Amino acid sequence: MYELYILGQLLYADHSAYKLRFILENILGANRKVSFGVLYPLLEKMETAGKLMIIEDPHSRKKIHVTAVGRDRFFELMREPVKNNAHMDEVYLFKLTSLCLVDSKLAQQIIADFRAEKQAQRDRYTENISQLMLKHADASFFKSALQANKLQAALANTYLDYVDMIERELE
Repeated sequence: MYELYILGQLLYADHSAYKLRFILENILGANRKVSFGVLYPLLEKMETAGKLMIIEDPHSRKKIHVTAVGRDRFFELMREPVKNNAHMDEVYLFKLTSLCLVDSKLAQQIIADFRAEKQAQRDRYTENISQLMLKHADASFFKSALQANKLQAALANTYLDYVDMIERELE
């Protein structure tokens, strides 16, 4: 998951590991911390694979630079379908924040895939709400389950509004 983010950020500009960590934590949100114990081994693995190289700037600070192999890997990751797992929203977030690095056809495909996923989620939560009201209105869990499903449906709608905004910005 972080490979896509790292390569995308380095296509914008060379960064230090510290700056990559800072940007990643800001993209993921206030409650997500990324340890150097996770980041450095990944950077080393990517460097060994030829995707990155470490360079020193004129002030003797180490910066990470994406190579042609890394650039190719970035575009490969952008073209891959997003797997439905616990990190799906983060992968889409990384892809959506990197749309300006890909051609318009791929950008539109990523947007369409994200929209379809969020519409399907919203529809599942809406159906859950209906089923709760029909079959479980007297159950002890009804109120909390109803609130949770309403929240998830509202979050899906927020994501859909957000992707509409991104699509307008790309036009």
